[in-house]
Amino acid sequence: MDPAFDKQPNQKKRITVCDTLLQKDQAQLEAHIKEKALLTYKQQAKTLQVEAVCSLVRGCNTFVLAGTGFGKSRIAEMYFRLFDKKKKPVVLVLNPLDALGDNQFKAKIARKIVAGFFNFVYLSPEVFLNNSLFKEVYYNPDFQHRLATIVIDEAQMIYTWGLVASGKAKKSSSHGRTKDVAVFRPSYGELAAQLNATEGVPLLLLSATCRPIAVDSILKNLRITEDNITFVKAELTRPEIRILRLPMNHSLKSCHDLIPVIELQGTRSKNIAPTLIYSGQRNATFQVMKNVNKARGTPGAEYNPRSSMIRRYHANTGDYSKADAVEKFTSGKFPYIACTMALGLGQNWKQVRKVIHMGRADPSNICQMIGRCGWDGRPGLAILFMEKKRKNGKNCVDDFLNVKEQNNDNRMDALAITPVCLRIAFSLDNLCGHIPMSKDDLRYLHEEQREIEQGFPKCRCSNCDPEGAITLSQNICRLTNKNFSDVVNDKENLPRPTINPFVQKKTRQPCKPAPKELTSVLKEFSVHLVKAFEVFFWKKFPKLASFLPEDLFGLDRAHSIAQHVATIERPQDILKDLGGAPVHGQLDLIYECVVKFRQGDRFDQHLREESDRINKLNDEKNQKRVEANARARGKRDLANRETKDETMHRLAAEEKD
Repeated sequence: MDPAFDKQPNQKKRITVCDTLLQKDQAQLEAHIKEKALLTYKQQAKTLQVEAVCSLVRGCNTFVLAGTGFGKSRIAEMYFRLFDKKKKPVVLVLNPLDALGDNQFKAKIARKIVAGFFNFVYLSPEVFLNNSLFKEVYYNPDFQHRLATIVIDEAQMIYTWGLVASGKAKKSSSHGRTKDVAVFRPSYGELAAQLNATEGVPLLLLSATCRPIAVDSILKNLRITEDNITFVKAELTRPEIRILRLPMNHSLKSCHDLIPVIELQGTRSKNIAPTLIYSGQRNATFQVMKNVNKARGTPGAEYNPRSSMIRRYHANTGDYSKADAVEKFTSGKFPYIACTMALGLGQNWKQVRKVIHMGRADPSNICQMIGRCGWDGRPGLAILFMEKKRKNGKNCVDDFLNVKEQNNDNRMDALAITPVCLRIAFSLDNLCGHIPMSKDDLRYLHEEQREIEQGFPKCRCSNCDPEGAITLSQNICRLTNKNFSDVVNDKENLPRPTINPFVQKKTRQPCKPAPKELTSVLKEFSVHLVKAFEVFFWKKFPKLASFLPEDLFGLDRAHSIAQHVATIERPQDILKDLGGAPVHGQLDLIYECVVKFRQGDRFDQHLREESDRINKLNDEKNQKRVEANARARGKRDLANRETKDETMHRLAAEEKD
């Protein structure tokens, strides 16, 4: 062997768990991990958590797919506690947490990391890849020797950024509907080269939503083959979250559909359940704030950066405002955040009870957003406002009859209109990237049977329990911290709704405007037309006929012709006013009468009368408009004064509390 490849005498051996653990069989190792976890956390470790730790102990790359709230972050901690503390093991965590987003990495911290002062090092992918000071730490032999594992949190971001980098996102409507998801962490798609610089350090990938196509893309990006990674798949379904899909009656841009589900004005902000309202566009977050304040009777409060009701958060929000919003929301200073997907990933919030999403979007992204609620085990509520129709999209079940494989846009539209259980729909989307459109779908039937065998509670989504969903949707505004669980679980008697939000209202056909009243001149002309036709009729049919002239052309048809006598240019223009086939020569007769009438003085008199009538109507309209504006201005000024006084009293009361 070439001496250059021989182990050098001073070269350190990479840190590992103690030999006694490595020599244990699978059952003994699992028992030891469970015992260690019980002593540390005072509760039993989950079976799949133990399985993932065992995989890391064996030196295997591990991909954990588990729903939000499963306890994925604890896996790295359990693995770390198997090492001898004297060896100062280090766990490197790449996390999309926004607090880690700056590229500040000070030399003092770097020296402490190399010296082993820290056991867990949390970094954003930008610092991991682009910070020259951290690269010195990363490639330092002492640090490499003590590196136990590298954790990639929210691993699905690797796939998402891959869509952007490849240009495929430009062709996807679903991707464009969640703007901040791509801007969120572009460096996630460029991790492979630096991760592969380590040897023998197992990777731990964590994700709550990863379809098969996303998993394949992630492994390809990281240059990991399927035989070199262990998958640990936990339960992705969150039965504690009740899902309501509500049709939108207003435009997505206006966000007016939010107003009925915002808590009543009499409910104090400190009693409102913590809520996240997700929008796909950054500008929409301000419109959300505007409607929330409108519903609460505090118009204009959206301009208050210290609002005690709602604040916003998106990729372009200032760093100070981001940190302040997260801190104040966590401490309960205000109950609502209007946000994009830039908020949520990496946040450990157990107090969120309700999540609202505006508009159609990729089901994987929506699944992550609604997974923000119910972390503490209490019931959570997810409200999905969906447009009834999307331009150039699929808007009914029949549109999917010939669709064999759903792309991202198809999945987005399918979620908005599918009649099947929404809980199963999200589960199947995570498992196989498919939204079922029928309860006869084999995959749907298998998942439904699996939920029964697992003992899941009966789903009460808006598709499974439409009557209960109608009642709940009409009473969301009555939710408080105290009654939230009882209302969501249907344990509290609620007023029966008078409106069904799931039934589209029938649009009234516009009524035809009533014909305008004829001037005296036109009335005389109408009588003249009838008499002229009567003379023409008896000349045409001198013998006794089975019908009379007024049966073919009466005063009503003459009035119809007189209505537009000024615009008749040829005999054919009269045809539609006759209501049927004319008698031979009738059109020429009436047209001749029209021409003679327009050449006479009586027609000029008609034009003068019509002009006077129009001017009089315009004057009356202008006068009514002036009076209406004056009344509206007075009401608006009065309402603004009352609202201002009420808002001042409410804010003063909240400050005292």
